Amino acid sequence: MELIQIDSNQNNSEAKKLSKPKIDLTTNHVSEIKIWLVDPTYTQQQISSESMPSAVGGIATFSEANLQLKHPIRLFKYPEKLAKALDNEIPDIIGFSNYMWNCELSLTLARRIKEYSADTIVVMGGPNYPVVPSEQEAFLRKHTEIDFYVKGEGELAFANLVAELIRADMKKNNVKNEIPSVHYIMSDGRAQITSSVERIKDLTEIPSPYLAGKLDEFFDGKLQPVIQTTRGCPFGCTFCVEGMSYYTKIYRSSQEKTKQELHYIGSKMQQLKNNGGRNDLWVVDSNFGMYTQDLDTCRSIAECQAKYNWPDYIQCDTGKNNKPRVLSAAKLVKGAMRLSGSVQTLDSDVLNNIKRSNISGGDLMQLAIEAAEIEADSRSEIILALPGESLKSHFQTINTVIDARFNHVNTYQLMMLPGTEIDSPETRKKFEMKTRFRVLPRCFGYFEVLQKQVVAAEIEEVCISTNTLSFEDYVRCRIMHLLIHIFHNDGLFDSALKFIKFLKLSPYKWLELLFQENMTGGVRELFEKYEEDTRQELWLNRDELLHNTQNPGVIDSYISGEIGYNLLFLHKAIAISKFVPELKKFAKLTLEKLLIENKKDTKENLDFLNDALNYDACCITNLFANAEKIPTINLKYDIGKFVSEKNTIMEKLLFPKPVTFSFILDDYQKDIIKRSLELYGNTDLGISRTITKVFVKKILRNGLDMSEKQKSVKIIENSADWPYC
Repeated sequence: MELIQIDSNQNNSEAKKLSKPKIDLTTNHVSEIKIWLVDPTYTQQQISSESMPSAVGGIATFSEANLQLKHPIRLFKYPEKLAKALDNEIPDIIGFSNYMWNCELSLTLARRIKEYSADTIVVMGGPNYPVVPSEQEAFLRKHTEIDFYVKGEGELAFANLVAELIRADMKKNNVKNEIPSVHYIMSDGRAQITSSVERIKDLTEIPSPYLAGKLDEFFDGKLQPVIQTTRGCPFGCTFCVEGMSYYTKIYRSSQEKTKQELHYIGSKMQQLKNNGGRNDLWVVDSNFGMYTQDLDTCRSIAECQAKYNWPDYIQCDTGKNNKPRVLSAAKLVKGAMRLSGSVQTLDSDVLNNIKRSNISGGDLMQLAIEAAEIEADSRSEIILALPGESLKSHFQTINTVIDARFNHVNTYQLMMLPGTEIDSPETRKKFEMKTRFRVLPRCFGYFEVLQKQVVAAEIEEVCISTNTLSFEDYVRCRIMHLLIHIFHNDGLFDSALKFIKFLKLSPYKWLELLFQENMTGGVRELFEKYEEDTRQELWLNRDELLHNTQNPGVIDSYISGEIGYNLLFLHKAIAISKFVPELKKFAKLTLEKLLIENKKDTKENLDFLNDALNYDACCITNLFANAEKIPTINLKYDIGKFVSEKNTIMEKLLFPKPVTFSFILDDYQKDIIKRSLELYGNTDLGISRTITKVFVKKILRNGLDMSEKQKSVKIIENSADWPYC
């Protein structure tokens, strides 16, 4: 075998070739060693990473299938359960996952185990790892608690490492061979940075951890089932780990394996839902729906929907091209699939800078239009502070995406992820990228491990300015992001938005007016606190922030929600829980200005707008608290009919006389809200988590015409005039 040759002067530092070793997984006897694999998550505020540990589960089943092991490999997710198990025995090998959301937690747990049992072999693997060999070596020398690091695909590399350790009598210093994709510091002090192992071309070779029963204990109603039908991505985006050339080719599992997994999961989830547990699915393919085989997967999911009433909602990143096929996939699962048009930016220069020019912007825009036809949850993603981006170009991307009719626009800050080209020193220098550090929301806590308390918090690095975007413009963009999340996303002001489009006006122009308007009252209070938090959450030095999290009481402040929350979603949760009347007033002020500017301010339009805003406000009132208090208003126009029908004439929507409407939650909505609140809690933080995990538009209250004879007395008795209309 040969060491990998890497040109550190290239932005996309990657192997010039992969080693193709003869893999030897054989050992001379059945090994007595005990192996544990851990995909840890924080749990004290909320469960931060809700996915079942299917990735380490696949590593376990692959190793068990190819090695002679007497003891099954054990899997762990919750640190508390790991700590309890460690009190009874210490494994010979323990492996930890390394993602941006659990890196420090894995390192902290590994460090404590090494302190207690120096002979235990600690392995780490995952994408949150540098690309440049010198930085990889620095990582290994800094983190002496890690004996071996597995880079890239883990199954074959980990099994090879275990086989080598068995042959070396479980002595790290006896390991002398180069093991593809396994990095470590040798006994003589030299760094062994080996070439990447060849990827597995048929994922069916990895026995399903679900079908093997290895994930049964994680069906607890709190964790989300995860499946992966393909690996790899043909696109070379510089901000993504899979943008590296190692992942360019696409490999997949057989359809039979996928179908069996889905039905196995469905039968388990049906039982959980009946007991109040969650009922969703996460498909982690990078471009789900883009390939013909994905339609077969969706047919299997549709079978599960019919048989098990699962899943209600499918979290996934849909294909960046071939939108007709993606839409066909969404139709097969009855709109349960989240459709993503992840544009990130639509500026041609920025697209070239991030190597994203091979993705069709036109197809992404068409996705939103057609998704609306099947009432699917269509989402677009935009990243702030990409190389070459300015406030003007960022706002122009928002303009295009908003007017393309995506019903949800996710806005993100640019994270400097290890393992991506954008994190390289060359890219940082070229675009004069300035960064700051902050604690990841929900990713912090302390745990009692082997009679000692350990503290951990995850730190992310975000870009806050470049040679084309100032920090003050960064803050202004963040304010626009919150306006989008409140007034555009999730259908919170759906009838008002539809009325704007009905009048052939631009929804983005309304957002511009909201952005420019002088805020007062509760809206001003909300946005001033948001801006203050945006500025104060950023730290100049990573080590100082990390050290601060170790101080007594600091983690308690994070856990209690005083600091360290997701700013966008927390303030959105506060807005819809506490400031609905003020939001409606602010919306009315700016929408009337929009009508005046475009000479559309007739009395009929203003009356209709008033009804639309009252209707919208009632739909979002008392969703997560005081649900039994049903808003009731009088309407001149049939706003519900206006929202539900494609082609309407305003004159036909006018009632002969005002009609009383009550806004109720049906049993389906109550069930989703109840299960979400039980899972995440009814605090502002809990509600902020709920609105990221459900199709919010489907849980908004339904307007009910109280003049219809079939309305029950019970509804009338529970109704109360809503004082804000």
